[in-house]
Amino acid sequence: MNILIIEDDPSIQMLLKLSLEVEGYQTKAVGTVTKAWDELATWSADLILLDLMLPDRSGFELLQMLQQQYKSVPVIVLTAKNEMNDKILGFQLGADDYLTKPFETRELIERIKAVMRRMKMVAPPEVIKIGPIEIDKNGRTCKIGEQWLKTTSKEFDFMWLLCAHPKKVFTREDLLDQVWGYDYYGHTRSVDMVVNRLREKMKPNEHLIATIHGTGYKLEV
Repeated sequence: MNILIIEDDPSIQMLLKLSLEVEGYQTKAVGTVTKAWDELATWSADLILLDLMLPDRSGFELLQMLQQQYKSVPVIVLTAKNEMNDKILGFQLGADDYLTKPFETRELIERIKAVMRRMKMVAPPEVIKIGPIEIDKNGRTCKIGEQWLKTTSKEFDFMWLLCAHPKKVFTREDLLDQVWGYDYYGHTRSVDMVVNRLREKMKPNEHLIATIHGTGYKLEV
């Protein structure tokens, strides 16, 4: 699981990275809203740890931005602010949990696990309409505008995953795990082959599957 740490204090950054990586999480750490936004465009974060007091913009602003483009990524706010109004505003802007500094790393780990359990319990919609795409999970049908796509099982699963997480960048390894399954031992080339076939079927809307060079793919709507 990938965790993006947004914290401008280098010592806290290092403590969080070490603690999370010992638990088996993959992490990246940045110290500004600008760098966080750049990182999200190229790296598939499954959860965000967000400090509210950042040097370029406030964490509250970033929460609003995340709700617009990365709503499916849960956020745990880490801050020295203990005022009730700040906590309430954080939740109103989309935070999933709130932890006041100083805190024990063990508590943070348990809160991360709790947030991820809650995310798994939320049933995704059976039909997603996003941009020109309409995709039905139960019927396993996908339509772009008035054009119906004839998809294989893997092609449909690939499209569903991208539509369920718009704007999220998936690495080829992420896609192998989530579409093909953890017990699949094929090469990441399988992902590129599915993308090529889908783009051919989607013409003239092949641009909806965007390539993030050196990383993977995302839905561009």
